[in-house]
Amino acid sequence: LTSLLSDHKDRLLAVVGDMNVAPSDELDCSTPFWGKFFLAGEDGKGDWEERAVQLRDAHCKLLKDGGLVDAWRYHNPRRKEFTSFQDQGRHRSRNGWCARVDLVLVPEPQVAHVRPIIYSEITAHAAGRQSDHVPVGLQLALPLG
Repeated sequence: LTSLLSDHKDRLLAVVGDMNVAPSDELDCSTPFWGKFFLAGEDGKGDWEERAVQLRDAHCKLLKDGGLVDAWRYHNPRRKEFTSFQDQGRHRSRNGWCARVDLVLVPEPQVAHVRPIIYSEITAHAAGRQSDHVPVGLQLALPLG
């Protein structure tokens, strides 16, 4: 992926989707220790702490090596909003566990021209939906000329 990003660094390119990592425990998780809920495995045991650190480190490396920026966090530096809602399961908190793991990543020079959108009005687990995520997207505001 970093090779592809490097080859297209002068173009507007967006990496959008479920990255399976919450960039920040403080702003992007409803509860700390997101890795325990996400990476502990079916029995809730296992070496989740090490895997959580490895996953977040790989995410940071992708951003750095690919010259990418988390567009949501760029435009919303302190806002808490989630895209994944784990309301069921024995390893979840009493009120459910939520995180922002569906991300819009864009090249740093382009981030000012992109408005990431979290479609929170489309609720996860709504009737007829089979997803525990809400959709994310982006709106482009490219300069003319």
